[in-house]
Amino acid sequence: MDPWEALEPDRTAFADYLSTLTPADWSAPSWCDDWDVKAVAAHLLVPPTKSKGKVFLAFVGSGFNVNKLNARFVSELTASMSTDQIVETTRETAGVRSAPPGLPPIGVFSELAVHSTDIARAIDKPFSLPIDHYVMALDHMKSVQPVLGCKQRIAGLKLQATDTTWSTGEGPLVEGPAELLLAAMTGRRGALTSLTGPGVETLSAR
Repeated sequence: MDPWEALEPDRTAFADYLSTLTPADWSAPSWCDDWDVKAVAAHLLVPPTKSKGKVFLAFVGSGFNVNKLNARFVSELTASMSTDQIVETTRETAGVRSAPPGLPPIGVFSELAVHSTDIARAIDKPFSLPIDHYVMALDHMKSVQPVLGCKQRIAGLKLQATDTTWSTGEGPLVEGPAELLLAAMTGRRGALTSLTGPGVETLSAR
């Protein structure tokens, strides 16, 4: 599956979802540490709205610190855009095929899968992507170590999806829906209470 082809309808569906949120939803905490819902939605606009050159210069200006870079762009976007503008920009840029330097298309695709869960699960308003899209994101994220630390977080564990045939690793079992395995793999502690198996305790301690 081409990540760009899969991402366009996902972004459109996500824009439709965002359009249903209330002001209280937009200001609610997400599963992404220190960011509310508006900040997470704004963060997802960086790849389709910021040129590679602008991102690189901002990265240099942030002392080559990815967290500082993300905070800088999120602060800029949330200050300059209303929630309605975020919705419309998400929809208008759904088909844009652009990625920041160093991030492959599958990385941009996977970010939407992760961050849409950060929002939907935190405010308890369901949003789901096709199951094979979560599987594609899982297959990518399981080997990612820089910044997100997924590879080390799940080392020595077997992750098994309960809603599809996907699994990875060997060791104590961690079971749950593919969406929540992806969330836990990327460090979302809110996902852990919905997972089962003897490996959950180990995953929770990391």
